[in-house]
Amino acid sequence: MTTYAPIKAGLSASLTGQFATQGRQALAGLSAWVDYVNGRGGLPLAGRQHPLTITHYDDASLADGARRNTECLIRQDEVDLLFGPYSAGLTTAAAEVAESHGKLLWNHGGAGDALYARGYRNVVGVLTTADRYLVGAPALARQANPDARKLVILRIDTGAFARIVARGVESAAHELGFTTALDLRYRPTQFRFAEIARAVADLEPDLVAAVGRIPHDIATAGALASLPNRNRIGLAVVVATPIAAFADALGPAADGFIGPSQWEPQAAVASPDFGPASHEALSLLEGAARTYGVPVDYPMAQAFAAGLVAERCLAEAGALDDDSPRRAASAADFTTFYGRFRIDDTGRQVGRSVSLVQRQGGRKVVVWPPEVAEGELRWPF
Repeated sequence: MTTYAPIKAGLSASLTGQFATQGRQALAGLSAWVDYVNGRGGLPLAGRQHPLTITHYDDASLADGARRNTECLIRQDEVDLLFGPYSAGLTTAAAEVAESHGKLLWNHGGAGDALYARGYRNVVGVLTTADRYLVGAPALARQANPDARKLVILRIDTGAFARIVARGVESAAHELGFTTALDLRYRPTQFRFAEIARAVADLEPDLVAAVGRIPHDIATAGALASLPNRNRIGLAVVVATPIAAFADALGPAADGFIGPSQWEPQAAVASPDFGPASHEALSLLEGAARTYGVPVDYPMAQAFAAGLVAERCLAEAGALDDDSPRRAASAADFTTFYGRFRIDDTGRQVGRSVSLVQRQGGRKVVVWPPEVAEGELRWPF
């Protein structure tokens, strides 16, 4: 049997620092894809099956680390397929380096929309951008309460992600006639969330949207859950709600909270155009999760999906140069277990949307959009 030269994949992964859990999940997801490809004989290219390898470096959740690692992967390791890190800021740092080398970056973990406004030609997005994370929340609140019209936003005052998510939900709310009763921005070192929660309840909002870093989201949710008058809040939407760490930290108090999820197994595409069916993909992800000691969350699924998208585009291109797969990505429109893949001219993902899930009885239930909802919304919070 002829053995052809391996195709080399690489990524900067946050194995330490604030994004360590998500970084390990991303590495696990891409490793699951590598195992899936090699289990079928390798990655097909121009009629030949090539073994697939993966190289990774820890960026310690720092932008400088992501830049340094990306430079190393391109110049020293000469990877054929370059995948970005988790987080909008780190992905932007990696994309700057990739663009300077004309290297195509497959973006599975950077949800910031500003990246696509920079005019880069070498970024392909797989996940839905942050401005779309909570756009369904006002409509969900209005569905439960036709008179809903008061919005409260709680957000960290650093980084672009929180600002983008807040801008998206506020714009969607205002289109439905909501007014913003409070837009509170807090510092990363501020943890006066019990006081903030009491002030929020006094406003009797129909919708609270909270977005910070994971520890801040958990602290915010804990303070809201502890309110003796929490029923004065209609919906409490916290971005970290779907991840396992949120439920682990809050226990039964997590029930009632709503959050955006890029992917949930029960809402996955059962029979995709390309790659494994949803049940097989979940099995592969569960195996990788055990290997890396992390729970199966959407960062793992979107990294696996990014590998599948790169594989499909590479097969369509029939070449390992960066221009051909980029053109193939621009023309592509297909589904994986993760959902539809279709990008606009900037490389931004426009083919799929984010679901909203609510914690109910210790499990996650998809409650929005209506066409994929698997259960009734519990209202009020």
